[in-house]
Amino acid sequence: MAKSLAEQLLPKSVIDCIHRTIDPRLKYRAGGKGLCSAKMQSERRQFYKLMVAQLWQLGYRIRKLENLSSKHVEALMTYWHQDGVVANTLHTRLSMIRDLCGWMGKANVIKDITDYLPAEAVRRETVATESKAWDDNGVDPLEIIERAYQIDERLAVMLSLQHHFGLRVKESIEIRPLDAVIENGRLLEVREGTKGGRLRWVRIESPEQREAINWARQVVARGNPKRLRWPGLTWNQAHNRFYDWARRRLGVSGKDLGVTAHGLRHGFAQRSYEKESGFPSPIKGGALGKIDRETHRMASATVSNALGHGRVDVTASYYGSYGHALRETKPVSMTYKFQLGPQQQPESGSASESGGES
Repeated sequence: MAKSLAEQLLPKSVIDCIHRTIDPRLKYRAGGKGLCSAKMQSERRQFYKLMVAQLWQLGYRIRKLENLSSKHVEALMTYWHQDGVVANTLHTRLSMIRDLCGWMGKANVIKDITDYLPAEAVRRETVATESKAWDDNGVDPLEIIERAYQIDERLAVMLSLQHHFGLRVKESIEIRPLDAVIENGRLLEVREGTKGGRLRWVRIESPEQREAINWARQVVARGNPKRLRWPGLTWNQAHNRFYDWARRRLGVSGKDLGVTAHGLRHGFAQRSYEKESGFPSPIKGGALGKIDRETHRMASATVSNALGHGRVDVTASYYGSYGHALRETKPVSMTYKFQLGPQQQPESGSASESGGES
């Protein structure tokens, strides 16, 4: 497996020093109140090592985090901006540096983000202005899934679940398909890998959805592990393999195809909105002046629940707000070009469909 930038550039002594500084504090939220999820701890750990490695690339060879100074933060912010890092990520990264400096008693090192970059460069967008769905960017999800199938079946199944059920990447890797179908095949219970551990249910309504989850169950039934992730791999290894293969072998990246894996979730949100409201999503056009605000709100509430969000307004980041300017609608019709094997799912009403995870 490819080494991270930190592993490539930093001596072991520097990495060990980073761990000694951050590990006692990683599990606590900013301000010391409450605990962070394991995912957040891992992301923080990887970020701080990446940050130091990138400073080394820029010529600032600090050997411990306590040496971090204002000039280092300014250099990083400038580098990230020039590298095309989006505003939301810039805010997140500066926030994590602020947390780090707070732990070390160096809060005065951090300035406001507009002291580093122009205000227009760091203005965060909470309402989508361009669709990130694959089909709206000229990418056929089912064609990519078929290509993935030629590379690795589990990779293809993960992408299929993201497309048909709006699962996050982690959820599609960690799901236990044999335990996830409940209510006699009417609901998919999403339990593993969810954000904040929030349990949710997604309706199984279309033949394509049934095909996708049955395919996942077939794949898992062939081996011992119940999770969809590759047997013998940890979560982090599976995560790295997914993104490495998706980017390098399928071109799923903003640089190559112009889409990311998260765009499948955007596509699911937009299709779900149209099904619930009877109108194209705001970002696709066709709703403004034709749909009343309450219908929009009710449809968005249903979509928000299916995506696992606690707030209705979050859906605006997937398909725009109620008053979004009209756009031309371009419906896309797609079907799988390959055939799955015989269905191997338990019969309706069996133990695996009667409840959640065993």
